[in-house]
Amino acid sequence: MDRILGVHMLTAAWEDWKEQWQSVFWVNGSKEEQAEASAPDWIMHFLSLPWRVLFCLLPPTSLLGGWPCFFSSLLGIAIFTTCVSDLAEVFGCICNVPDIVTAITFVALGTSMPDLFASLSAAREDPTAD
Repeated sequence: MDRILGVHMLTAAWEDWKEQWQSVFWVNGSKEEQAEASAPDWIMHFLSLPWRVLFCLLPPTSLLGGWPCFFSSLLGIAIFTTCVSDLAEVFGCICNVPDIVTAITFVALGTSMPDLFASLSAAREDPTAD
């Protein structure tokens, strides 16, 4: 029980969370790396800043065996899925496309795109990939 609720564990989790928040606002995660950041690094930093702040709301995995992080992630996925579903429904309504066609199209895109990117990265990494 001390391993899960120990003072040392809570202190370490708090330090992890504090470090997580501090690294969000530095380009590439630290003051030293920000000094060497290029223009594309700065652009990507500002484009991804809202997402990075949102992900910092998740507790660190070192807290209580990672369970708060796990359930917070599930909640975040559920909220994001609801938003994407509502946006797809609005898109279909604006374009006068039936809901079933919109749903099937977005499900197909949602399942195919990760496979595409995984295949692309595997093909780039392996010189003998087909």
